[in-house]
Amino acid sequence: MKVTATLAALSLGLASAGLAQAADLSRAEVVQQLHAAQAQGIVTLGEQGNYPIESTPSTLSRAEVVNALRLAQAQGQVEFGEHTQYPQIQHEGASKTRTQVLSELATARTDGAVIISDNEQYPL
Repeated sequence: MKVTATLAALSLGLASAGLAQAADLSRAEVVQQLHAAQAQGIVTLGEQGNYPIESTPSTLSRAEVVNALRLAQAQGQVEFGEHTQYPQIQHEGASKTRTQVLSELATARTDGAVIISDNEQYPL
């Protein structure tokens, strides 16, 4: 999609220069203009969008970052891979027995709160 938008922008640029002149350009000349526009930063293609470049260099060395990571892992602040412990969902036992549920269903059928046909169930 970015490619389409940038090519559309380039096409508009060519249109502003005049349709007669644009019609006289060869494919090689159009490609050359595209490369020149890319070099000037006017047109970007693909994932080379106008993202800000990180200008602040890290003050830590690679070894310091690795040590900080290992320390955080040892303290349980960071987990990764197969050792990750996700929170466990507490499963409590069923609050009703099967017999109680079937009894409630029979009562609901009798009261008309639930209509069960051959194909579908329609709670009211």
